Amino acid sequence: MNWVQAMAKLESEAQGFVLLTVMGVRGSSPRDTGTKMVVSEDATFDTIGGGALEFQSIDIARELLKSNKLQQHTERFNLGKDLKQCCGGVVSVFFEVFPASDFVLNIFGAGHIGQALVKILAEVDCKVNLFDSRPELLSDIDARNVQIIHLKQPELAVESCPKKSYFLVMTHDHALDQQLCEAILTRGDAVYCGVIGSSTKGLKFRQRLLKKGFNQDELQQLTCPMGLPDLKTKKPMEIAVSIMAECLLLKEKQQLDYARLEDDINKIVSIESRD
Repeated sequence: MNWVQAMAKLESEAQGFVLLTVMGVRGSSPRDTGTKMVVSEDATFDTIGGGALEFQSIDIARELLKSNKLQQHTERFNLGKDLKQCCGGVVSVFFEVFPASDFVLNIFGAGHIGQALVKILAEVDCKVNLFDSRPELLSDIDARNVQIIHLKQPELAVESCPKKSYFLVMTHDHALDQQLCEAILTRGDAVYCGVIGSSTKGLKFRQRLLKKGFNQDELQQLTCPMGLPDLKTKKPMEIAVSIMAECLLLKEKQQLDYARLEDDINKIVSIESRD
């Protein structure tokens, strides 16, 4: 897989990666100016020449990736003096960090509400995976941040969805909705598992899941109906807005909780260092 294909694959999987480009060469070097490679958390694609230059560049790339921030960085390597490579030239490498998306929504169902959600999400900084078994509903959808996946059995895709993502279940089939819920709750790592429908549907689903061996803590992760509880509407776009608002509120709460946790850890470290 070359670096272009790798970028497309990693973006579709909402994984972070670093694009490395040889920006300048003086003297002898393993590869020419313009050579590129891609580095992810656990893989590399293509090469900028191998050897110590590439190994050190990979280490730098992965260290930059840990920040999970969009950034650029340049390193200058003296191949002979710094890296003990016999070619002895000087190479400048440009690092472009593309962080993993922290807001990934997996939408199962491309009906009226699913399509309305996609329209809203096109203007949101997020990654969307849209699954449906009906190709005729997917053909006209076109949004920069949406990956469209046509599957005859969408429930089989749950396992491959990114970790710590949002799941929104709104298919045309209640039995399929329940299959999807079972698969999502079995994963145990969903930020949000929402199902379209009424409170009665939510109660029935929880009762069925309880009989199948799911415990009360797992059932607490299921949200049905989706959306802001005080907004009563039956219009697809308004329902979509309500669902999106609920997800955004949850995302903000998570960020605040993480910030507080990070602040508490820093305070503990500061106290321990003084002691």
